[in-house]
Amino acid sequence: MSIKSLVSHWILVWLLIWSTLISPTYAASPQRPFPNIPFITFSDTIQSIFGSNISLATVLAILFTLMENPDLLNLHFRQQQRQFNGENKVQVSGWIIVLVNALTNQLGNKRTETLFSGNELARELNPKEQINLVANKLDKLAITLKLSIYDSEGNYKGKLVPTSRKKIEPAYVICPPSFVCGTEDCNPRSLVQSTRERDIPMVTLIKGHTVHQNVPVLTGKCPKCETLYAADHERFKDTSTVQNNFKRVYLNSAKYLKIGTSLLVDRLFATSAINAMYNFHASASAYAEYWNNTFGTEQIIITRAHIWQAFVQQSVRTIAEESHIDVEFDDGLNIKEVTTQAFALLGENGIIRAADEHACAECTQERKDTSDIILQLLLELMLWMIIFLI
Repeated sequence: MSIKSLVSHWILVWLLIWSTLISPTYAASPQRPFPNIPFITFSDTIQSIFGSNISLATVLAILFTLMENPDLLNLHFRQQQRQFNGENKVQVSGWIIVLVNALTNQLGNKRTETLFSGNELARELNPKEQINLVANKLDKLAITLKLSIYDSEGNYKGKLVPTSRKKIEPAYVICPPSFVCGTEDCNPRSLVQSTRERDIPMVTLIKGHTVHQNVPVLTGKCPKCETLYAADHERFKDTSTVQNNFKRVYLNSAKYLKIGTSLLVDRLFATSAINAMYNFHASASAYAEYWNNTFGTEQIIITRAHIWQAFVQQSVRTIAEESHIDVEFDDGLNIKEVTTQAFALLGENGIIRAADEHACAECTQERKDTSDIILQLLLELMLWMIIFLI
C-alpha cells in the first residue's frame, strides 16, 4: 500500500470516527409521569409517618430524594421479593439504608428530628433503630407514590425509570427588576404595566440550557416621567438635548438578556458563550452549532447572530460592572453600533479598563507564521500512521 493511499485511508477512518462522535442524534431516555395521586392521600401519608412539625422544605427534599433515585429503589424493592432459592426476603435493605444516611446528612440534625413523631422521640432509639425506622417510612412513602416495581400482591409491574417533571414546571413571567421609578423626581413612584394584556409578547426563554416556550414579557412604565423599564434595560427621554432623544441604560443587574426578536436567555447562557469563545477559541458559529447539537430542540435553533448578541451584551455588562457604571447608549442601536459605542465609553486609548495594567503569557505572545495547532495535528497524524503501519 502506497503512502498516499494509506493517508487517504486513515483520513477516511478518522472522519467516520469524528462524525460518529459529534452526531447530534441521541436516544431519549424513557421517563415515567409525575406521581398522579390525590394531594389528600399524600398529605395524610406525610402526617401519619412523620413528625407533626415537619416543614415543607423537608417534605419536598424527601419527595425528590425518592424520585431522583429510581435505580436504588429498583434494587431495594427487588430484594423485598424472594423469587429464587438462596434469596432472602429483606424488608429494610442495605440499599435503602444508604439512601437514609444520605438524606439525613443532607437534612442535618434539626431537620432529621422532624422525621420522627413525639412518641418515637420519647422511645430514645439508638442510631441503628432510628435508621431502620426512617427506612421503613421512606419505603411506605415510595409505595404511596407508586414508585414500587411490585404491586400489593407481589406482581412485577416493570422497572422504575426517571420521573418526568414536566407537569410541575413553574410558569415564568419576565418582568423588569425595578419595582419603583429610579429618577430623582419620581422616586419611589410605583411602576404600572405599559403593555395591554392582548399585546403582551410571548417569547422563548432559555434558562440555563432548558428551553421554555410561550413566556410572557412585561414592561413597566412610570406614569410621570414615562420611563420604560424592561427586563434588561431602561429607556428614558434625554431632556438635556434639544432633540429630546431617547437613551437606553443597559442594566448590569439584568437576569435575562434579549438576543433575538422573540428569544431571551439568562446570564448563565451568555456567560457560557463567552467562556467557550475565550477558553476554547470557539467562534460564534461553532458555539451555536455545539449548543444546537447538545441542547437544541425542534422548536428552537440558535444562530451565530444570537450567540454574538449574547457575547456582546454580556461583555458590555461585565466590563461596565467592573467600572461601577450602568452604560447609557442611544436607543435603537444595532449590535455593531452598540459595540462601537461600548468601546468608546469603556475603552481608554484602545485599552479596556478591566484589562488595564494586565499582561500575561496568554495574552502577550509573539507573532508566529505557523500555528502550533497545525503542527500538533500533523504530528498526531504521523503518529497514527506509524501505529497503523506497525
